[in-house]
This record gives sequence, C-alpha cells and structure tokens, in this order.
Amino acid sequence: MPTSIVIGGTRGIGSVITSNLIKRGDKVFTVSRRNSPSKNHICCDISSDCSQLIDLPSEVDYLIFSHRYRGDDWNETFDVTLKGVDNVIQAISSKLNIESSVVIISSNASQFIVSEQPAQYHSSRAALDSLMRYYAVTFGKKNKVRFNCILPSSLIKPENLDFFSTNTKLRNLIEDITPLGRMGKAEDIANIVDFLCSSKSTFLTGHCFMVDGGLSLVGQESIARNLMGYNHDK
Repeated sequence: MPTSIVIGGTRGIGSVITSNLIKRGDKVFTVSRRNSPSKNHICCDISSDCSQLIDLPSEVDYLIFSHRYRGDDWNETFDVTLKGVDNVIQAISSKLNIESSVVIISSNASQFIVSEQPAQYHSSRAALDSLMRYYAVTFGKKNKVRFNCILPSSLIKPENLDFFSTNTKLRNLIEDITPLGRMGKAEDIANIVDFLCSSKSTFLTGHCFMVDGGLSLVGQESIARNLMGYNHDK
C-alpha cells in the first residue's frame, strides 16, 4: 500500500485529491493548519514548524502540495507558498522512497498575468516553479525522486460550485474561449496527480503541466476578436 501525504488535503482541490488517492488504495495523511477528526491528519503550520512530520510512522511514496495562503501580505505569501514547501521537504526528505514523486499544485499565474490576483501571488508561483526544477535535479540525482508542477486555469471545485452554477454567463464565456469547450474540474487535477504519483510516470520530472483545456494555446488577440465579433481579413 503506497503512502501519500497531501498538504492542504482537507479543502478544495486537495480534498478531491485526497479522496481519489484513498479510493485507489493509498494510505493518505493530510496536513493543514486546521484540525480534522481524521486519525491520519497532522495539524501544523508548514511556514514555521514541520517537526510533526518528522515522526511519520512510515516512509513516503507520494507527496502532494495543494495548499494556499489567502491574504495580501508579501512575507506571509512567500513563507507559506514557497518556504512551506521547502520546510516540508527538508523535514521528510529522509523518508522519501526511491522513485517517489512530489507534485506541486501551482497556477497558470506563474506563466501569465491574471488580473484577479495580486503581484505577490504571481511572483510566488513563478518562484515555486523554479524551486520545483531545482529539486528535480537535486533529488533526481540522489534517489530518483521526481518533482513536477501542475498549473491549472480557473477550476470548478467544492468551494465555488454554487458560484459557477449561478453565474452561468461567466461560465459560458470561459467555456466559449476554451478549445475543449468546458471548464476544468478539481477531478481533472486529481486525475493528473494520480498519473504523476504512479509507476507510469517514472521518467517524467522537472515539468510544469498546464491544465487548461487548451486555453493557453489560443492567441489573446484571437480571443478578443471572437468575443467582439470582429473579423480579420486573411
């Protein structure tokens, strides 16, 4: 039975990832600052203290980061988003099995500017992608541990299901400009995590996987013209 740890595994995308891993037969530990009735939950603030993770009862096959700081403070953003990842990895690096996999849920804001997010969100996500690549080289040479990032676009997840169910105009707009014609779901991310945290991906490391239904392939000018109904002479 593989052992998986999901940082931020009690809410949002993390909760869906946790459920998916449990269904496939993993022993899953969740980590967050909130308490949980689950016997396999560890309550700690990864930005400052990960000592609780040192005493995990088993070695680790898969480590998934699905945490997020919600606030406007620059220092706290980087402490949680970036330093938190490093703190966890340093705490459990000796427990990572050979050919284990680490997956970090980042954001397409590491590659593009999204107007609804502040500067510190963008810069911390870009730094997170770079940190992942550093780990991929360093830990790959040590014990073949793989590191990859997933970069989602706007997703339907447990917290915003009602919002996108009632705001049909916004949802329809996103679906209209997305080549695959629908919004992504938290399950789509969980499915990619399932693949990256398996023996089927043992030669994949150091990559940022854009999960957006093909939206990043479409030119911004083309999207604007189509929305405004402007034709371009060929």
